[in-house]
This record gives sequence, C-alpha cells and structure tokens, in this order.
Amino acid sequence: MDKERLEAMGAEALVEELSDRLDQMGEEGFDPDVVDAYLEVLGREAPVASGFDVHAAEEDFRARHADLFAAPALQVMEGRRAGRRVRRVAGRVAAVAAVVAVSSALAAQGMGIDLFGAIARWSKGQFRFDTTGTQEEGYAPTIWEDDTFYSDGQAALDAYGVEEKMMPTWNPVLPGSEVPGLEVSVTEEDGVVLFVEDHRLTDGRGYTYEVRQHQSAEATQADLVGVDASDTEVYEFDGRTYYIAPADTGEYTITWTVGKYSGKVYGTMDLEMAKHFARSVTQWDDIPYEPPDMSVPPEFDTIQKAMAAVGIDAQYAPAWLPEGYVPVQSSTYESDYGGWTSASLYYTDIQGKRDLVLGLDWYEDPSAAGGRVYEKDDTPVVEYERGGITFYIMNNLTRKTVAWLDGNISGSFSGELTVEECQDIIDSIPAYAE
Repeated sequence: MDKERLEAMGAEALVEELSDRLDQMGEEGFDPDVVDAYLEVLGREAPVASGFDVHAAEEDFRARHADLFAAPALQVMEGRRAGRRVRRVAGRVAAVAAVVAVSSALAAQGMGIDLFGAIARWSKGQFRFDTTGTQEEGYAPTIWEDDTFYSDGQAALDAYGVEEKMMPTWNPVLPGSEVPGLEVSVTEEDGVVLFVEDHRLTDGRGYTYEVRQHQSAEATQADLVGVDASDTEVYEFDGRTYYIAPADTGEYTITWTVGKYSGKVYGTMDLEMAKHFARSVTQWDDIPYEPPDMSVPPEFDTIQKAMAAVGIDAQYAPAWLPEGYVPVQSSTYESDYGGWTSASLYYTDIQGKRDLVLGLDWYEDPSAAGGRVYEKDDTPVVEYERGGITFYIMNNLTRKTVAWLDGNISGSFSGELTVEECQDIIDSIPAYAE
C-alpha cells in the first residue's frame, strides 16, 4: 500500500477510493489491512473530536444499516423465496461486516464520513421508514445521477405500458459463493426501445434478458437468431415458438417474438436451462416447498418468550397466527452497549407448505428505529390502521411483508399470507386492540 499517495489525497477522495475498493473486494478477498491504511490516513485528515463516543457510533451505524444485521432466519427465508429479485450483496456484506469490526471504521462514521452510503444502492423495489416514522418508497442516495430506477426488468416493462409477458421469471443462482447481480436499463434508439435485465458475476458468468419494442411486428424478425440453422432447437411452449441456438462458447441464445416485441436471453446455460428460461416467460416458476430441519427445537417456542428474554414488551407481539404454523428457529440480540434489542421467530406450515418470519426490535432512541429496509415488488403498498398506528402491507412476489413503527418499537412479519390473514394477525396484537 502506497501510504505516501494516500497522504497526498484529501478526505473526500480517500473515502471515494476506499468505497470503490470495498465494492470490488469479494468475500474471499477482503483485506482489513487495506481498510486500516485508508482509515489511518483519514483519522489524520479529519481527526475525531475528543468527545467522540465509539459506542454511540456503533449503534448509529447498526441502526442505519440494520438490513445487514437482521436475524439469520429472516435473511435466509427472504432470500430463498425472493424469486427473481436478487442483488449483488454477498461480497458487500462480508466487507462491511469486517469494517464494522474495527474501531477506526466506527470513528469514520462518527466524523460524518458515511463509508457505507457510498456503497449501498437502493431502488424502487424496496421500502423503508425515515426517522420520523413516515413512509418513504423508492428512495435513492445521491450517487445515482438518474431519477428513474426499476426493481427488475418487468417493472421497466410495466412503466412503459408493455402488457405482453416477455421477461423470464426464473433466476437461477450459479455455482459459487457470489450472488449474481441485477442491473436494469432502458434505452431508446431509432424508434426501438431496449429493456435489459442483466445478471452477471464479476468474472463475467451469468445471463442477460433483453426485450425490444419495435414500431411493427415485421421489424422484430431481424432479432431472431439461428432460425434456419440445423443445430437450433425449436421449442414450442404455451403458444409461442422459441429458437434456442448454441454458441461457440458453449452457451445458448434464446430468441422469440410476440407482436411488435422481441425477446432474447443469452449467457451461461445448458439446453435444459434454456428451456426452463423459455417456460418462465409465460408461466411462474414455483419454488417447491422444502420442510426445514426441525430436529432441534427452538430456544424460544413463542415470539413472546423471545421478546421477554431481551426485555421487549410482549404486548407488541401478535397473539394469533394462521392455523398450521409451528416454530422452527428463534433468534435474539442485545447490543453490548445497550440501546438496541431484537427478537425473531421463524415458523413453518408443513401442511400448507409455507413459511412465516416474525420480528420485533426495540431502540432506546426512537429515531434509530427506521433503519430497516424491506424488499417489495412494484405493486401498491396497502395501509392498514389499527390502534392509532399505520401498518404497511406490501407484496414481494408470492410473499406479503407487514412493517410498522411505534415509537421505540419496530415490527415486521413476512410470509405466504393473504391480505386478510395479515390484517387478522395485526388485529391480534394486544397493544393495538380496539
């Protein structure tokens, strides 16, 4: 590490370069010495005031980025059921967690240098609360130059009024520790609108979906690949014809047309995967339910017991859940420095083949309670009033998520639920009885 070069840089440039390095580091390649070198210079460029409270800085950091510190059960279940909604987060989580572990990073946060803010990217596919407890949907940090974001390719098609089913809904994870990213773009040239949903690893492996909107159906024919080639597989499904053409690299390209639209999928796949992609354009690819391991009972078999263990008032927990749900895994957390406690419980309904995650957090500082971010799709959020509190019910493909704030309390639950079941669960919370 060239420390003389770092010494010559200003604080703002140091933060920007460190952020870039963190974004490039994989889970295996994270080097804390590199981070420390930057933060050591930052400490001299913008020294911390003598009254800086490292414990308070940790609490502030955790509260603002609580999605990285959620209970393991919540993270696993949301990710397994999220379908096509994925982000390139595996390496970022490992890198940021390592930064949190060193006090110098906390000092940088205390100086007002938001390391994480230069790395995190949020889209309209997420929901959060601001510190006053009001709804904020689709927020974006200043690192974005464009105000238009789409949670996935289908959201972009919806925004342009495209009613034909053209985007695959299947989103396989490739072998390896890294999660494919999700980059969405919309461009227009010579009267053709191009929608791109790109899933790529940093090594280039992955796949890309493209949809083109032409002025006429005749113009789409030029987008078909390998129509007359002898090695092209002509795959008929759901009333459509897909041309699956092999490439010299061992990959495949899938093309098809519907009216004035053409579709294309290409990348790392074999023939069976290519057919799976094609089927998922018009038919939702259900994820089969897999019963969890229940050989070890949870430490706490009710959310009320888990909350009591960390001092959270059980009156804020639902007293009713739909029939069939049984507890699988509980999780509790208490900050070493006070100010934040958390309790969650993961349930499963084997007969109904569905899952449920319920979590409650208590914050000493109510302004810190709005740091959690919730995944959602692009359908409207339902507002449900109960006991003077607004509960927000949002869709995330096949799941429903309910989130609310009440002073020091932040609550949520998520699962394959109906709106009516969500409302019944809310109605059973003693603190909001009417």
